[in-house]
Amino acid sequence: MYSIRVDIERNRLYVTLVGFFSVAEMKKCGDETIDATKRLRRGYDVITDITQFKPGTAAVAEDVERVQVHFRRSGARQGVRIVGSNVLSGMQFRRTGTSAEYNSVNVRSLEEAEKLLNEL
Repeated sequence: MYSIRVDIERNRLYVTLVGFFSVAEMKKCGDETIDATKRLRRGYDVITDITQFKPGTAAVAEDVERVQVHFRRSGARQGVRIVGSNVLSGMQFRRTGTSAEYNSVNVRSLEEAEKLLNEL
């Protein structure tokens, strides 16, 4: 399951990923996420909540990286991943983010993510 929300006023994209994703589900989520970024201005921020995400297969990770590459190329300023205590998912997203050259950091809560972005 996933949810995507755009905050045009704050120029932020919010994505929440829950559970285990098949390749088809991750591709659908990725496509919808990319479409959502088109409603934002260059310099937008991305907050991804992966506290309940289950690390996926290599093919799922490739699709995550595809979206992260889009973020970088489309002008995202900063990415923030809410990982809570979900260390494995945080590691998987950090690894794909590094490959995609996508600027993102891991935090433990939405409040911490918002604070970090508000101070930039």
